[in-house]
Amino acid sequence: MIAVLDACAALEIALNREDGRRLRIGLLGAERILAPDTFASEITSAFWKYSVHEELSGEECRKGVAFCLDIVDDWMETRSLCPEVLVESVNANHSVYDMFYLVLARRNHAVLLTRDRKMKTIAEEMNIKVF
Repeated sequence: MIAVLDACAALEIALNREDGRRLRIGLLGAERILAPDTFASEITSAFWKYSVHEELSGEECRKGVAFCLDIVDDWMETRSLCPEVLVESVNANHSVYDMFYLVLARRNHAVLLTRDRKMKTIAEEMNIKVF
């Protein structure tokens, strides 16, 4: 199985939260884990916010970023996805950033790992399996 991991799901796994433990099980069966190249900036931004709001130390944030980046096996360049993502975002009236994950999953016949309810609904409408 190929899996596409979104940034929110990766954060839950890295922070070892309840949803993260469930999502980690979904990754165990994956032969390959994919993410768009925007994933790295999303993860870094999220951990920066944790640091600014003093929810995590700088060291914990650095370790969290490294952990999340190490989960991903293959990075997909978003440039090649942009035309399709734009069309799908307009059709679904949904964020371009989220749509990169959805289009990537559809193109690779992959399972999407996410916590986002709206993404799950759109994924189902696009015939994408969701864990």
